[in-house]
Amino acid sequence: MHSDPNASELVALQGEVARLKKVVAALVARAENASDLTNSDFGVFQATLLLEDQVRSRTQELRAALHRLETTNRALDESNALFQAIFDLMPNPVALSSMQDATLLKVSRSFADFFGYRPAEMVGKRTGPDGLKFWSDLGQRAQYRAAAEAAMGETVRFEGEALRRDGSVAQVVLTGRTIDVCGKRFLMTDVRDVTEEARQGAHLRSLSEHDALTGLPNRRLFLERLNQAMTQARQNASPLAVCYLDLDGFKEVNDRLGHQAGDDVLVEAANRLVAAVRGSDTVGRLGGDEFAILLPGLPSSGNFDEILRRILDTVRHPYALKAGTVDGIGASIGFTVYPDDDVPAQTLLEHADQSMYAVKRTGKNHFRRFRGNTP
Repeated sequence: MHSDPNASELVALQGEVARLKKVVAALVARAENASDLTNSDFGVFQATLLLEDQVRSRTQELRAALHRLETTNRALDESNALFQAIFDLMPNPVALSSMQDATLLKVSRSFADFFGYRPAEMVGKRTGPDGLKFWSDLGQRAQYRAAAEAAMGETVRFEGEALRRDGSVAQVVLTGRTIDVCGKRFLMTDVRDVTEEARQGAHLRSLSEHDALTGLPNRRLFLERLNQAMTQARQNASPLAVCYLDLDGFKEVNDRLGHQAGDDVLVEAANRLVAAVRGSDTVGRLGGDEFAILLPGLPSSGNFDEILRRILDTVRHPYALKAGTVDGIGASIGFTVYPDDDVPAQTLLEHADQSMYAVKRTGKNHFRRFRGNTP
């Protein structure tokens, strides 16, 4: 049984057959032109017959080799078609790439569709910055490939961002594993688009951390930011203030004009408070007509007084509502300064609340600092 020849062997065989045919043709022409049949010419005739047999034999070998090659190529085409069909039937986009240089060797149709290409535009291209630029963060690309390499054939899961052809960024979960074939290492990657899930998750987190009426951070998010600010205050040796604010005169608005007017006052008061402080400050709504304000990073505790006076002034301005103009709204503010008041975040808020009630008892529309047992 003959082994399947490679392309170079077939070319050599075809060349040999062509050469033999030329020799036979030359000998036949010489024999036909001879005037008589001499011994030498008879030898030429015998040589011609022998060469014709060789030509027929080599031609048969060539045809057999071509048939084997066609059979091999057909089997290879069928194998590739089956492999592609399996790829295309995968529920998620799938790609096979070289671990050596990240060249894409095979992609499913859904993989190409996800990134905005045709499969033929992707195969043979690299995924990095010198190719299709799939990664919005090259650091993530390096981390994923390193994790897959370290897993040594085990499945790895990686969350990251993918850059599509149109420039949009998708949140993806990659599931990959390396495959060793004939001494070469490949990476099989399954891509799951979680962009919508991430968006919904972010929306739900926002709902859980913000007040539905005013959009301000709620108690949970305010305390989270306060804890972060306390860490920075310790590192930077700069004080921060925690303020507890209650609107004066708000109950009368609700009783006289109704709850819708009260909601309108709360929304307007929230907007004014945000406008009165710096971008680095946090204004939160704790419930009802009570707000909390976080003032971090001021060089000295004396600077808080100026900000608190500005807050009082902005809250006192009349409120133009659909139900009419409302006067008489003010604010009582209690505050405490960290790290002078060196207690946990929740306790800081409670101390500011105590000082706020002390202001309420002594005339309202003012602010007061918490100082130990005397709020």
